[in-house]
Amino acid sequence: MYQLNKILLTLLTIGGVGFINYIVTDQLRTTKLYKDANQIRLGYCLVWSLIDYVIYLILLQWLKSFVSPNWLQITVTLLTILIAWIGTSLLAYPLHWITYKFYDWVADHLKMNKLLTTDDGDVWERLLDKTFSDNTFIYLFTLDHKPISAGRLDMYSADEVTNFQTALRPFPNDKFKKLKSYDELQNKISSLKYRKTHKIYEYMNI
Repeated sequence: MYQLNKILLTLLTIGGVGFINYIVTDQLRTTKLYKDANQIRLGYCLVWSLIDYVIYLILLQWLKSFVSPNWLQITVTLLTILIAWIGTSLLAYPLHWITYKFYDWVADHLKMNKLLTTDDGDVWERLLDKTFSDNTFIYLFTLDHKPISAGRLDMYSADEVTNFQTALRPFPNDKFKKLKSYDELQNKISSLKYRKTHKIYEYMNI
């Protein structure tokens, strides 16, 4: 029975903890694996599982002199899960940043096609991450330039299938004139005076 429990706990550590790593990186948005990318997701979890298993083996060797055999496997498994969760939380962002910077450096130094340069996240989230502040103004239009809404950016998100969600705080009536048309907005933001005091981006989702 002991050997069976040992095998089950080892298999759980190898296969299960890698999924914990994925959940953490997914919640921190350092991964972009969509619903139809199950094979990529499985491979991603397996890579993390190899790292977790190395941690598991190190702990097993280190703790066998301090913990009784009856509790050794359980202790090592719980510690591996804890280390995987905390370690991934701390390393997800720096590893994500280093990985993308490394790929871009390789592409640049090998004179590869610039189209192969990595894109760190989708355009919508990258743009709003870059500009998000209390003074981020959003104007929403349909593709045929009909106004939808306008206001200060309060929060935003995108789900697995890139369904964007944005919360705006309406402009105060005493400070902002409601812009009635796309052309009126274009005229305003195209002026030299406006561009000297504002960073302007135009996002299109087709």
